[in-house]
Amino acid sequence: MGPAISFPRYLGDVLKARNRLYTRTMSAKPSAGRVFFCAQCEQPEARCSCEKFCVLCQSEIGVRLCTDGLLYCEACRTACHYKTAN
Repeated sequence: MGPAISFPRYLGDVLKARNRLYTRTMSAKPSAGRVFFCAQCEQPEARCSCEKFCVLCQSEIGVRLCTDGLLYCEACRTACHYKTAN
């Protein structure tokens, strides 16, 4: 057997205060008054400059930003029960 390989602890590299902030920011639970951002450009829907097309069917009609940060058309939002960001 060869020598044991030790790997640095992942969480040891992240400051605890910063880790708490990251976890709270990246939480997927919706809350009242929360602003959702586009997953590509990290801007709210009003300022999003991305090419607008549905990530599921590639439609360009009636596309809106949803709570998961992705863009969906009306048909896909209805079928998958996604809620718009606003």
